[in-house]
Amino acid sequence: MPNAGCLRYRKIPVTSGLEIGAELNSELTTSKAVIIGASSGIGAALAVELSRRGYALGLAARRIEMMERELVPKLSSPSCCTFMDVMDIEASITALHVLIRQLGGIDLLVINAGISGSSPVMERESTENLIKINVLGFAGMLHEGYRIFQRQGHGHIVGISSIASLLPHPNGSAYNASKAFVSNYLDSIRLRIRRRGENISVTDVLPGYVLTPMTEENKRMFWVADAEKAARQISDDIIKRRAVSYVTRRWRLIAWLLSLMPRGILNRIL
Repeated sequence: MPNAGCLRYRKIPVTSGLEIGAELNSELTTSKAVIIGASSGIGAALAVELSRRGYALGLAARRIEMMERELVPKLSSPSCCTFMDVMDIEASITALHVLIRQLGGIDLLVINAGISGSSPVMERESTENLIKINVLGFAGMLHEGYRIFQRQGHGHIVGISSIASLLPHPNGSAYNASKAFVSNYLDSIRLRIRRRGENISVTDVLPGYVLTPMTEENKRMFWVADAEKAARQISDDIIKRRAVSYVTRRWRLIAWLLSLMPRGILNRIL
């Protein structure tokens, strides 16, 4: 893909504000995507896949050195990246706008930042930390992305939830509940958009077991997909603007069965 004179890659300093100078490419006509939580796992794999499909990318994560070292060399399209910790919502909003300026616009926002948590011991500190990232951080990015797309009159929001959002778990209560929040919030925003007649798409991604650094110690996984396969399927559903993306497809069956199962029976199984 021609670069049209743009920089191939640009690192945005952590201290950069909205006054940063030249955009990555103000004349770039290809689609532009920002991925929040792109340093590893599904986020990194999705960056590679979207780059292969011609998207210019703005990448954000806490582990910016990992993005620079391991992800950026794999990209075939223009990109820029910056530090972002979604627990600091105001700083994250500033970083998001900086990325958008560097890209010269935005068509797609992928909110992937999140952490897992599974423990038989419910510790308040770790639970609060998970909620700050998976719930409050997600909500902050969703709100800002929605406002941006409202102002420009179009856009596509993608949130990475989980099949875990569909059921409780004795050792993963905070994580499963946080993903239920993500899915329900995306559904609610989608309904709001539909009623207001806005030209904004919303996709809720529900992965099953995907082999990533976050899941590699889980010995009880089944129907496991690698991150690259997950990224291909998510990208297909993004292109089709699907409301819900099950990764892999067979998890749609599990979601359907869970929707039919009485809660009492489900609790006995779990």
